[in-house]
Amino acid sequence: MTRREGEQVDALLFRLARQVTARQDLDDVLTETLRCVRPLLPFGGGSIQLLDDDGWIRMAASDPAAPVHVMEQRVPLGASVAGRVILTEQPVYIPDLEARQAPGQTKRVSVGVRSYFAVPLVADGRAVGVLQIDSPVPDAWGEEERALFLTVAPIVAAAIQSARAYARAAAARARADAAEARLLAARNLVAAARQCSRDGAQRDLDRHLDRLHRLLDALAEQPPYDAERLVTLPEQRVTANSG
Repeated sequence: MTRREGEQVDALLFRLARQVTARQDLDDVLTETLRCVRPLLPFGGGSIQLLDDDGWIRMAASDPAAPVHVMEQRVPLGASVAGRVILTEQPVYIPDLEARQAPGQTKRVSVGVRSYFAVPLVADGRAVGVLQIDSPVPDAWGEEERALFLTVAPIVAAAIQSARAYARAAAARARADAAEARLLAARNLVAAARQCSRDGAQRDLDRHLDRLHRLLDALAEQPPYDAERLVTLPEQRVTANSG
């Protein structure tokens, strides 16, 4: 890599870091990631898969856009290369999928895909997902390019966790506002009921008490606040291999 090329790569890396860390919405982070990666590394298709709360892998973003049924799929960790990347927290590079595929074996990748590279997204001490790209060209990325892709991964993982933290904080604020509004309504109903009791207005008193009862029932049915559940991965780690 020449000095000029190195400067161009540094500029693209800085642009990616600035763009993805400036986003507070998770979908925006994922979209910007794939958009900013494309000038850095040539690829045919790229995607980001994330673990859900139950430990399943879900497609979170793709470029080009994936069909709806693909985006809605939940894949177990042990059933894909992406799962192996998450379990081992190690990248996987397959320079030629056709050479790897046994004769007569059913294709597991899109038609025309030859190279595949996936890196784990590790944040807060655990893998939260996978950033992966493919190419119609065999052995599409050299060592320098793969090293560059590994540099991108922690930036993206940190941005993902930041967006999730922002979403949790927003949800907590919304819950707090809703609880405060219900508390104010309850206080108003108690005050009104007391006034009705003093005035001897039994019908209005019953009406206020009934509304208060319904409000308390609604509060009782609301699930308690839980901090973000950490995804529990299987205790047994698999060993990465190229076979």
